This record gives sequence, C-alpha cells and structure tokens, in this order.
Amino acid sequence: MKQYETVLVVDAMIPDESIASEFEAVSKLIESQGKIIRVDRWGKRRLAYAINKRSHGEYGAFYYEAESALPAELEKRLRINENVLRWLTVAENPCGIPPAPAADGSPAPELAEKKSDEEGDD
Repeated sequence: MKQYETVLVVDAMIPDESIASEFEAVSKLIESQGKIIRVDRWGKRRLAYAINKRSHGEYGAFYYEAESALPAELEKRLRINENVLRWLTVAENPCGIPPAPAADGSPAPELAEKKSDEEGDD
C-alpha cells in the first residue's frame, strides 16, 4: 500500500451541513478501501481566482494509505460532484506527512525546532 495525500476545495457558499457531508463522504470512501492516517480541515479561505464564479472555498487535506485503484475512484467521484471546486492527489510525498498543527494555530513543535536550527546556521 502506498501513502497518498488528497487536498480538496469544496464550495463555501453551500450550507455548513452540506460541506461536512462532502468531507464525510470522502472519508467513508477512503476508509472503505484504505486507511486514513489524518484529516486536516483548513477552513474557509478566499480563492486566488474565481472558480465557477465562487470566491471562497472550504479546504481539507486527507492523508491515507491505499492501493492504487482508490485515488482513481476518488477522483472519478470528485469530478462529477458539483460542490467540489478543485482537488489534487499526490502519491508518496517525498517530504512525508507534515506534523499536525498545534491547537492554537501555531506551527507544530517539530517545525519550530527546524526553523530555529536553520536560523542559527548563519
């Protein structure tokens, strides 16, 4: 099984319950054929450019392990879903899965340590 990372943008103009159900549907599909490692909900953000006349999107990232058939099935379902504006799947990210952010929004402790080490190399 390979590790995958799928980031998707859901239309933020639909009701919050519908947004949650879109993310839940993706989670259920992944769990049915693979194993979810972590799900990060990034919240509502302004898009860099309008997509289907929408200016905001709800972002989320799914980190999971699965066979190679799952990403193709997932993208097939996302393609026909009108509420999903964009998505991107990356297989075997060479950087690995990023550490989970802290609850207060500050960077993860592992990232803070690396950043301080890099600043001290001057």
